[in-house]
Amino acid sequence: MIKVLVIDDEKPTLSMFRLFLAAYGYDVFTAQSGLEGLELFKAHRPDIVFTDIKMPGMDGLTVLRKIKALGTSSQIIVITGHGDLEKAMEALDLDASDFINKPVDRQALDAALSRAEKRRQLPVSMPFNISRKGTDPDLIFILSGRFTSRNLDQLSGQITQIGINNQTVTLEIDDNFSINRSGISGLIRAIEQMRKQNTHVVLNNVSCNFSRLFKMVGMDKLADIHEARAGD
Repeated sequence: MIKVLVIDDEKPTLSMFRLFLAAYGYDVFTAQSGLEGLELFKAHRPDIVFTDIKMPGMDGLTVLRKIKALGTSSQIIVITGHGDLEKAMEALDLDASDFINKPVDRQALDAALSRAEKRRQLPVSMPFNISRKGTDPDLIFILSGRFTSRNLDQLSGQITQIGINNQTVTLEIDDNFSINRSGISGLIRAIEQMRKQNTHVVLNNVSCNFSRLFKMVGMDKLADIHEARAGD
């Protein structure tokens, strides 16, 4: 049975998570503080962790740092305030697996759980890779591993070397793809470069939570964003 730890200082939030997660068949642990959550993590080594960002004492970002320092493969999902772009970015910089906003809705929760379950079976900290899928006229590239601004030349070079003027390019997000703040800026620059060549860009298989983030930074003005379907 997959073990899930939820850390939040609000009892109603913990009750909601326990209700949903238990119904889904998870073994659920809850903690009302970062310190208690860290102790429960060390004792039970859960597969998936949800942690609120804003808590008295040890906040969620500190919890994230401390769990990552243990060298675990557990998937850590942070819970942020509605529209709190800065906190979401900070969490991604610390290699959080995903994030969801309060108030938590079922679609966002289901998307985060689905992504976490897939990622926990994959190698940890894979370097960024871009690979071609299919042949002309379909220009589809699969993005996997961790993408940062350092990978911009790799992404742009792989795509532009085959010539993409007046075509549609699909960037398909693999299950183990992750991105940080600088990576988001780099991805925007890469898409802008493609648009200068009259290229239509599609981002495919994007989780609903990352879709919301990409839209918050204006990426939907540059590319079509297709969300991953439930169960994919």
